[in-house]
Amino acid sequence: MTARDSAEKALFGRDLRLSVQLLSVAGALFVVSFLLHTPSLVLEDPPFPFGFMLPVLLTVAFLPAAVGAYLNDGLFVSIALASGPTLGFYLPLALFDLAYPSSTLLWGLGSGVGYGVALGVVGFLVGAGGRRLVGQVTGGAPA
Repeated sequence: MTARDSAEKALFGRDLRLSVQLLSVAGALFVVSFLLHTPSLVLEDPPFPFGFMLPVLLTVAFLPAAVGAYLNDGLFVSIALASGPTLGFYLPLALFDLAYPSSTLLWGLGSGVGYGVALGVVGFLVGAGGRRLVGQVTGGAPA
């Protein structure tokens, strides 16, 4: 295996089909998070919003990124998995003026992507590192 192959697997994952499936999970996390934070003025009968609880958001963003990295590696996939919920949280704040002082769309995008990148990188390090640690403890080589 060349250095380029190793780098591609670290960035995109060992199994590209699984990476595509994980990216669809990231999209679903974005949609669910966005709908949970879209105000009732826009939706007729909104689902239950869980409010502005940042610990819940951080957990919902970190866990899929760490699990995805454990299963398949893929730094970019982990960042996408963490960015889905964070963008779904921050975009409605900016689009529907839910924060005071009023936020811009650029602020919503920047906050969502910023938190997504930070949580995705940490999730990747925890997940991929955990898989390698488990492989060493059990005596098997990491896949």
